[in-house]
Amino acid sequence: MDFQTGSLTLQQDFGRLQLSASATANKYWMPMQSTLYTQYSFGGSAAYSISEAVTLHAYGQYYANNPIVGPAFSPYVSTTTYGGYADVRINDYFGSNVGVRRYINPMLGQWTTSPIVTPYFRVGKRNKVEIGLPLGKLLKAAVWGNRDNPMRFRPQPQPQQHPKKK
Repeated sequence: MDFQTGSLTLQQDFGRLQLSASATANKYWMPMQSTLYTQYSFGGSAAYSISEAVTLHAYGQYYANNPIVGPAFSPYVSTTTYGGYADVRINDYFGSNVGVRRYINPMLGQWTTSPIVTPYFRVGKRNKVEIGLPLGKLLKAAVWGNRDNPMRFRPQPQPQQHPKKK
């Protein structure tokens, strides 16, 4: 698979409030299907800083066409999504993003809800490098099970076949 993207983003700060709007075009070449697929989207985000320790974020990205693809392509295909989270900073070095995200699952074509739980730590001069560990999907699987995963094994009872008598 080959993937190319282009986007334009406009951002404006109003003190504690930050707003952004974006437009994106994606092109996918799927050789197994001999298909060139083009996808267009628009979206935006808003962030409001309550204090130095807590910032609230809301975002959304709408794709005009959400393809249903096989398991090999699904991690690479962008789909419509929206959600919100709080960035809670414990100190200058540690923090966590906590919230929820909804998106269209590219293998099922259905809406899926997933928690956002991403603890992070900052390193480097002036803490410019942030390293996070996204635990949302692991937490969801541990608490609610893995029912949204279309690749999980589902045993299907098969009709019993008896050999033909001659």
